[in-house]
Amino acid sequence: MMSNLIFYDLETSGRGEMQKKTRHGQWDQILQVGAILCDENLVEKDRFEIKSNLNKTLIPHPSALLVNNLSMTKIRNANDISSYRLISEMLKKFKEWGNAIYIGFNSIDFDEEFLRNSLFQNLYNPYFTQINGNRRADALIMARASSIFHPACLKLLDVKKRFSLENLAEANGIDHSNAHDAMADVETTIDICRIIKEKTPDFWKKSLMTTSKNDVSNFIQDKDILCHHEAYYGRVSAFVTTHIGSYSNRNNAEINIFFDLKRDPRELLHLNRTELKELNKDSKTKFLRNFRFNRYPIFMEKDYALSFPQYEKIGMTELIDRANIIKNNADLKMKILDWHQDENENFGQDESQLDPFWEESLYPMGFASHKDRALMEKFHASDWSQKSMISDEFEQEGYKYFAKKIIYERDPKLLVDEDRRLIDMDISKRLTSNNTEKWLTIPEAFAAVDDLRDVYNQDKEKLEFLDDYNDNLEEIYKHHESRLLTS
Repeated sequence: MMSNLIFYDLETSGRGEMQKKTRHGQWDQILQVGAILCDENLVEKDRFEIKSNLNKTLIPHPSALLVNNLSMTKIRNANDISSYRLISEMLKKFKEWGNAIYIGFNSIDFDEEFLRNSLFQNLYNPYFTQINGNRRADALIMARASSIFHPACLKLLDVKKRFSLENLAEANGIDHSNAHDAMADVETTIDICRIIKEKTPDFWKKSLMTTSKNDVSNFIQDKDILCHHEAYYGRVSAFVTTHIGSYSNRNNAEINIFFDLKRDPRELLHLNRTELKELNKDSKTKFLRNFRFNRYPIFMEKDYALSFPQYEKIGMTELIDRANIIKNNADLKMKILDWHQDENENFGQDESQLDPFWEESLYPMGFASHKDRALMEKFHASDWSQKSMISDEFEQEGYKYFAKKIIYERDPKLLVDEDRRLIDMDISKRLTSNNTEKWLTIPEAFAAVDDLRDVYNQDKEKLEFLDDYNDNLEEIYKHHESRLLTS
């Protein structure tokens, strides 16, 4: 097991999907990073914290700032640390700490994707937590898994969001009075992991055996029966399955398919691909479970299978027989894999071919060329006076765009007049748009403030917070409106 564990949390300018905007930070920024380096016994070795100013090119959502307790005035005038500097200083510290397993709370779904986009837009390798020996895990996934494999490990409140960080802390006697501060959230995440490690050391050890795609493949390769969990809207369910194989989806990601052994495969052997597909569509007759091995699935051995009533009724002998039928029936497996592969190859053929914005091009753009990777290093190492010239050397237009935005955030005067004018106008048009855009516009932000004032109409402190946000928003709006009128 890797000895270093890095626990981290991000506070951001947006809450993504909750606000019906992009979920993964394409149009937002990281405002605060908190990270703690621990050894394998969860003893703290070092910590790192940094906060940045708000970028000139975006508007933060008021609900995100309320959650993070970061006022608009504060993030506009806090310090001279830009988003670019925050990312650079964070990476410098992480590299100093060495290879590690990166662990957050709900980090696979939120922080990791947000971090990827932030690294990408600041000209760094977006897959830092998965390369050069680094791996990643998620304390939320651990907590959910422990609830089915070792129900007595963590105490849970009888509430809807019982697996939220706040509710887990309350149920298990952890002080989390400073919730949604990045460092406070990191400390609480470590406390939850300490409980899991101390009460169920074997589960803790095994939960860190699937922290990379290769680790998962190695773990399952000699196991005909596997146990795992899935979570839907806070409800955690157990499954006992056997691996069928994998296919590539439309984004070229590998999807692994598992057969749920609640279903007797003998009933399916005579069905064709279409019939199998239709049967699997119905939630009551669904017999397949899908996983991406690079998203930290936690698997346990078949010893746990009889802990779950619906599988206990079937019995271990029958479960083994069903797994063997799947294993030895190449025709059934091929029909299942072929239908999935065909379905994904045909997906989206009629979709619009419009190019995405550069902010949305992390995955479509693919990996940087050797020349562009070298230019990124040169860009980071150079003085600000040299960065504008280097930005024009990138092969990929997207990297030119991001490089110029980084320079613009530092000082627009460092750009040539034409580049500065184009970015000025682009930002002002985007932020003042009256249309429904992918990013948060100023008119939408004003509307959000009004909605939140209705929600918190009896809370003086929050109303003052929203007044501060609104005052700053008016100032920003006047600035962009004036620019557009005088252009």
